[in-house]
Amino acid sequence: MFIITPVSSESAASSVGLVLMFVIVPLFGFSASLLIPSSLALVNAKFRRATFFFGKFWYCVWGINSFFSLAYLAVGLYFSYLYLTVGYGN
Repeated sequence: MFIITPVSSESAASSVGLVLMFVIVPLFGFSASLLIPSSLALVNAKFRRATFFFGKFWYCVWGINSFFSLAYLAVGLYFSYLYLTVGYGN
């Protein structure tokens, strides 16, 4: 894991920022985009019956999708809050 301390060089701090910007954030975006079709399929009861998506396993998948969707929403709202409060210097 990258540990940034006050004595770290500026290049080490910027490289961690680049990894976050070009690797971690796109992976989270890709993960969030994969949740949308499966969540929509699991919400529709008629579709679940037609494709045999019922049982404890699929309800567990639906719960995990819901958890990640709420987590992404909470993180997005938190970053929006930070942008509005810190970004404008309120």
